[in-house]
Amino acid sequence: MDKIVNITLLGVFLTFVNPLIAQVSQVEIRKESKTGYRLYKDGQPYYIKGAGAKSQFGLLAKSGANSIRVWSTNNEAFLDSAQHYDMTVCLGLYVRPERTGMDYNDDYAVKGQIEQLKTEILKYKDHPALLIWGIGNEVDLRYSNFKVWETIEELAQFIKKVDPNHPTMTVIAGVDPSKLYMIKKHCPSIDILGVNVYGSIENAGLNIRRYNWEKPYIVTEWGVNGPFEAKTTSWKAKIEPPNGIKAKQRRRRYEDLIYPDMEKCFGSYCFLWGQKQESTATWHGMFLPNGKPTEAVDVMQYCWTGKWPGSRAPSIQDISIEGKNWQKEHRLAPSTSTTLTIEYEKYNNQDIEINYRLFPEAFTNKIGGDRQESPEEISFQITKKSDNGITFTSPSKKGAYRIFAYIKNDKEQYSVANLPFLVE
Repeated sequence: MDKIVNITLLGVFLTFVNPLIAQVSQVEIRKESKTGYRLYKDGQPYYIKGAGAKSQFGLLAKSGANSIRVWSTNNEAFLDSAQHYDMTVCLGLYVRPERTGMDYNDDYAVKGQIEQLKTEILKYKDHPALLIWGIGNEVDLRYSNFKVWETIEELAQFIKKVDPNHPTMTVIAGVDPSKLYMIKKHCPSIDILGVNVYGSIENAGLNIRRYNWEKPYIVTEWGVNGPFEAKTTSWKAKIEPPNGIKAKQRRRRYEDLIYPDMEKCFGSYCFLWGQKQESTATWHGMFLPNGKPTEAVDVMQYCWTGKWPGSRAPSIQDISIEGKNWQKEHRLAPSTSTTLTIEYEKYNNQDIEINYRLFPEAFTNKIGGDRQESPEEISFQITKKSDNGITFTSPSKKGAYRIFAYIKNDKEQYSVANLPFLVE
């Protein structure tokens, strides 16, 4: 009897010291009809309302999200922070893409990568915030060596052996029949397909079925059309829609394309709950470099909860130079007086502030979220300012530029728009 009591007390002590022992999440996939699936966590249906995020977790949870996606295991604090806010984590295992120099014919390099990732799996498999393993992200971009799928499968098999509590997923760029064929053939231990879809989200659900993917899927990245899909000027500058246009696009895609597919889709992770330079500093990021939120945050709260926040960001709907809006090309002479105007919604804001910033064009050939450098801001002369625009002097030096308009309320919620222009 004493031995039983001692064992019980030991279990209580270990649970207190290390809560991971008692709180490992039990995540499973159940087939509930001939073609339908549902994700369960700890015995309850679990629909993912998530974001690709590495910060601002408190606001994310407050906005109605329940999960985050991170792309690697390089920071345990992400899991701990998600757990603190009662959110789960789709945890990425960084499988090096071929485009970064990884040679999948190099057995030594392949084995080393696999063994290193196995240690990460063992380290995090019992973390209470863990929901799903994301094995690789867009390894299919600019690749030619199909052996990468063997690495994906070996890691998925290992997870099956050591962690029966969390499903496996691999993430591809877009929905392509050849990629789905390769995963079905070489990666039978993958439970879920992750799809990063921007413009291609319009037909993603249809194509997943058309290309005979029988298992469930998650929309692992989505938002507005990416820079790689954007129209460009004749000097190859990419044309970015104003925040107001992008906000409407986000809402429509969630309400019309993601949420209705309850048969095969387990939910989604919007991109990006944070900020990064990707052609511009404002393209995908739902926050600015200063950490302040844009109206995309408001839109996602509405998508997740059906309610707008009490304080809404203002919204720029259009931006023009000399009467030509953001969809047109803009060519200016050097050192010339130029008029820029914006159209915006104030919503429930009494006081707003508008600022303007100028940068050289950030040309890049990077893809797939690869790191890009941010350009340095350029000072310029504003000769007149009104409630909806400015008159400014164009740069004296010939070249490609981009001017930004930032509008904010007294809570520092922002909307942004920009225009590329050429001085010639």
